[in-house]
Amino acid sequence: MAYLKIFPIKVTDKKALDYITNPDKTDEKLLVSSFGCSPETADLEFSMTREMAKKNGLDKGDNLAFHLIQSFKPGEVDAENAHRLGQQFADEVLKGKYEYVISTHVDKNHIHNHIIFNAASFVDHHKYVSNKRSYHKLCRISNRICHENGLATSMPTGEKGKSYKENMEYHRGTSWKAKLRVAVDKAIWSSVNYNEFLQKMQLAGYEVRQGKHLSFRAPEQKNFTYMKLLGSYYTGENVRTRLEKNRYKTKASKHLSKEARLYINISTYVTTGNWEGFERWAKLNNLKEAARTFNYLSENNLLNYEDFQ
Repeated sequence: MAYLKIFPIKVTDKKALDYITNPDKTDEKLLVSSFGCSPETADLEFSMTREMAKKNGLDKGDNLAFHLIQSFKPGEVDAENAHRLGQQFADEVLKGKYEYVISTHVDKNHIHNHIIFNAASFVDHHKYVSNKRSYHKLCRISNRICHENGLATSMPTGEKGKSYKENMEYHRGTSWKAKLRVAVDKAIWSSVNYNEFLQKMQLAGYEVRQGKHLSFRAPEQKNFTYMKLLGSYYTGENVRTRLEKNRYKTKASKHLSKEARLYINISTYVTTGNWEGFERWAKLNNLKEAARTFNYLSENNLLNYEDFQ
């Protein structure tokens, strides 16, 4: 049974990060992971993302980061599985848009995860909105993941009007609508136009039907599910709007210099400030970019020079 708490970090995220990655609490840091950053330099990387948000006029509010605590009932899950469930939870909540560090603490009688994520997105630099509605969304995702892994749930979802059948299916993790929303979100975030979005859905295993209303059918699903039934965020107009934002984001990146597109040139871009801290962060960033590039080429069978051309 996972209990959730979320609260903003307004003073410094380094102190909070040091606390959650304490070796005495995390089996000598074996139970520490991260996304989009390195646990050792996360505070620097968070700060640089927020600086970009400021330059784009999107750094609204005084929150530096958010701290999520996910607690489990004593004895219902071991540390490794708790950590895995926490990563799955963070990935679904943040959708690859926010840097985060996750740790699993084993120093108490109940195992619990700490997730600290940047208040600003490194994808579009928008700030994370924390309110009652977003909290209920966190609870719904946590409940579903717990049910899929045989754990009981009790977190409030704030939902009304669901049919009894759909509600039971949702909590068992078998709701076609819930799974389709996740697949659609992932496809939209990795696409820049409508045709590419449809191709990504097909690659995810969905059958596409384009009539008066767009609909999808998952393998083993009997009937198609209309997009219009997923909520206003998934209407045809809003899907195209979200894709248009991705297209703008791609165009904007072309204005970077050739050096900045591939890696950070330390000697060129650092002139003042914390040289040692920035140099350490930049080297880590360059390594991550190189790994990302290699993975992309490998996944798309482009390691052969002729294929790459």
